[in-house]
Amino acid sequence: LLVELKGGDTYNGRLVSCDSWMNMNLREVVCTSKDGDRFWKLPSCYIRGSAIKYLRLPPDLLEKAKVASQQQQQQQQQFRGGR
Repeated sequence: LLVELKGGDTYNGRLVSCDSWMNMNLREVVCTSKDGDRFWKLPSCYIRGSAIKYLRLPPDLLEKAKVASQQQQQQQQQFRGGR
């Protein structure tokens, strides 16, 4: 997951958690400065949702979410008896 902040810094790492305000915890993070000339490797970081400009998700993530959603719906139908 790549996160760009309103200030221009970018954070690239694995999403650990996210809440309804888009506050998120990342791990195995590489932070890049606004200018792109400085890099930091961080074990983890917290990003406040109100500071986020945009997110870039891996291309296969949406497909995985779609499949998981379909599987969940099928399981719920089986539990209720289905049609």
